[in-house]
Amino acid sequence: MSALVYLIGKNVQLSRCTGQLLHVFLHAPHTDSQIDHCKSSEVILQTCCVISRISIALLMYFRVCAVYNMKRIVILFFGIIWLGVVASAATTFAGVEGTYLGPTKYCTTTIKQDYIIYFSVIALVNDTSIFLAIMYKLGMADIRRSPTLHISDPWKSTGRLQSFTKVFLQDSQIYYS
Repeated sequence: MSALVYLIGKNVQLSRCTGQLLHVFLHAPHTDSQIDHCKSSEVILQTCCVISRISIALLMYFRVCAVYNMKRIVILFFGIIWLGVVASAATTFAGVEGTYLGPTKYCTTTIKQDYIIYFSVIALVNDTSIFLAIMYKLGMADIRRSPTLHISDPWKSTGRLQSFTKVFLQDSQIYYS
């Protein structure tokens, strides 16, 4: 399941980036350029952005649930935050619009509502809380392995910090492969 979500997220993200690059390089050297279907192109770009962001948040949700061995409180807490990311993604469609500049065929993105910032803020809260939860869990596992350490000791020694970072990165790679 996580591999499918990963593929969808990365492919949509690649599509969005490719679409933006083609839009900029084929039409004009500026981000504002002449196109025939301004609103529909903006909807397509925003859809790719939303799908990409939601799928990445879902991958992180899977990860934190796996690290905490599917504990109910973790599933519930981070599931609610992930649903917040999904709900806030809807603000993108209501708050952003592709519009023409006057009577020309030049298209630009306009912000209709100020609340679209919530999509970024909730995504930031989601990512940060998951990162901190995973770091806490792995840090506690490292401390339990070595009973002579205190809670702050892994952060004082660069050797311990390097091994902790190595374990964290290797664990991340194994989970997504």
